[in-house]
Amino acid sequence: MTPYFTEGLVLGLCLFAAPGPKDTLVIRQGVSRGPIWGVVAICVLADILLIALGITGLGSLLESKPTLVALLLTSGAAYLLWFGAQRLLACLRDQSMPDTQSGQSQRGLLRTAVVLGFANPYAWLDTVVLIGSIGATKPLNQQALFATGAMTASLLWFVFLALGCQRLTRLFRTPVVWRWLDAGVAVLMVYLAAMLISDSLDVFKVILEGRQWHR
Repeated sequence: MTPYFTEGLVLGLCLFAAPGPKDTLVIRQGVSRGPIWGVVAICVLADILLIALGITGLGSLLESKPTLVALLLTSGAAYLLWFGAQRLLACLRDQSMPDTQSGQSQRGLLRTAVVLGFANPYAWLDTVVLIGSIGATKPLNQQALFATGAMTASLLWFVFLALGCQRLTRLFRTPVVWRWLDAGVAVLMVYLAAMLISDSLDVFKVILEGRQWHR
């Protein structure tokens, strides 16, 4: 492995290992023994396309537009709060345990994965803004290796997550455990949203003071 591939791989693993909405969907499917590999494929494909988009220039463009980054951070925080609220409501209403026999829920599963993969501002922050902007600073002939390393990290992470969660099926046989899982997800989403809000306030402060911003 070249240093640039390794750098992309390590950066990707560090970023993707922080649980987000896509990870939550994979976890729920894994522990419930529901259809999972289609979800994994969409999550990985979304990361690959967004990383490629960031490396080819959008990441650098956003890096030079702090106002857009601040709006993206704020949107990501709002998205995480909305997602956390959905899981909290499911917990309070005792609707956390998935109905694996529902054909309708399975038909909508891949659509949900697509939304979480492509219309999720939080995912854009990791892939396009951070990985993309860092990758764009690498030598032109090494950017593809850096991007491939980050893409490989996404594949390894989601496959590991899916296989690991399938081993926890016995633990998630009762609604109570599912409610605890949703409660934990809700708390995590609020924590991540608070971090994004803090970052967005820092960016807005830089904009107001007229200073140059670097992520």
